[in-house]
Amino acid sequence: MTSEITSAYAGRKRAGKNSVIKFNVKPTYEVPVCLLTSDISQFQSALDFAARLIDLQKSLSDDFIKSNVYQDYMKSIETKHTNELLEAEKTASDNFGSKLSEIIQTITDKQREFSEQIDNVRKNCDMEVKTILKDKKRAEDDATAAKLELETTLQKEIRNLKKQLAEKDSEVRSLSKGEAIIREQCNSESQRLLTIVEEKNSQALDNLRKTYEQAISLKEEALQHREAKISQRELELQTSIQRNASSSYRGQDGESFFQRLAEEKMKWKLTDTSQIPHSCDYSGIIHALTVFFEMKNYTSDIRTDEVTKFLRDMKEHPEVRVGVFISLNTRIMGKDKDKAISIEWINDSQCAIYVQSFKELDENHTLSLIDQVIKLSATYNKLIGSNGALSEETVLQGRIDKARVHIEEYISESCSLINRVKNDQKQFRDLVERSYSHTIAVLKKQMTSINTALENLTGEYKEDNTIDETLIDTADEVKPKKGGKKKV
Repeated sequence: MTSEITSAYAGRKRAGKNSVIKFNVKPTYEVPVCLLTSDISQFQSALDFAARLIDLQKSLSDDFIKSNVYQDYMKSIETKHTNELLEAEKTASDNFGSKLSEIIQTITDKQREFSEQIDNVRKNCDMEVKTILKDKKRAEDDATAAKLELETTLQKEIRNLKKQLAEKDSEVRSLSKGEAIIREQCNSESQRLLTIVEEKNSQALDNLRKTYEQAISLKEEALQHREAKISQRELELQTSIQRNASSSYRGQDGESFFQRLAEEKMKWKLTDTSQIPHSCDYSGIIHALTVFFEMKNYTSDIRTDEVTKFLRDMKEHPEVRVGVFISLNTRIMGKDKDKAISIEWINDSQCAIYVQSFKELDENHTLSLIDQVIKLSATYNKLIGSNGALSEETVLQGRIDKARVHIEEYISESCSLINRVKNDQKQFRDLVERSYSHTIAVLKKQMTSINTALENLTGEYKEDNTIDETLIDTADEVKPKKGGKKKV
């Protein structure tokens, strides 16, 4: 290899922060002084400039060769390449057409498969929709059957309630008829008494003194009997006042009163749970349900904290489905004073019944109303239990809400009926008392007239303006007993 074509670059070596580059030159070549005295930047610029000169020299020589020596060769090569390019384009076009037809066929097959898959999916969806519609129809049939059953039960209960209302109406009518009977009895009794007085007046001249002595003895016996009754009543009132002064005694009296009344009227067997924490005052099994009873015998309105305690006891005993909160004498704060009886659904499935001023209401009707609400709750829980699924409670909730409106309407109408019967009884008692007072006044006036006539006839009879106590006792037997209230 001659020095003409020997590479000038001889290698590179790193020395610290700089690099040392070696070049091959001819032995006779002398390096220009300016290069030897230049710094690194100037030397690098000189190398860059030299590189550009070498490139310019090469391009000039190549253009000359292309324009003179290789011109014909380049034309033949260009012609050859043009022909090859045309053949390549034709081949590529043929290959593209065949591949395009294959691609189109593949796309057609894919579309056919996709259509088949869509048809299968549509068939499956149709089958599922038919299955869902069948399930829906079955569920609707079940719901319709449950609705019919519940409506049948409610219709039976409504018929029973209507029957009870009819019985109450007949009782009210019988009481109205009783008023006329009592008035007729009072008139007949007064006529009988007048007849007796006239008969006695006919014999007054013969046995006046004997009759007077007998009247005095009867009066003394009646006075003694009345004094004994008054003493006994005073003792009872004093005992009642002393017990009412103690809240514990008053509460015991109220609890025993309701327990005795519930057993006499409704045959309820109540168990005393007042000594068991958070268990109300009484509990009992009514219509196969456990029921709590809370009694309040207060002289003032029941505070809301007592109601809160009652609700807490109910919440701690979820097995108890019905709770009855009864205030014997007063109202319950937070409850509508115009509605003596109200109900409230608590803890999702428990029924709370509130009764205000129980002693002012008709005992039989009020206890019957409580019994009917407990029976409805038992029917509802029986339906839930027979289905065996908690989700049924949600299904029946709408029906329960609809039935609740009618139950609350029935309770409201029952409260109005109780108040109306109570007012009628009060008016009836007032009428009887006025009739009784008028009859006694007329008898007193007639007795005074007879005594005056006897005094004028005998000159010895002393005037006595008091009526014979035997007549008053007889009139007391005719006078009806007051109902609707009991004193404890």
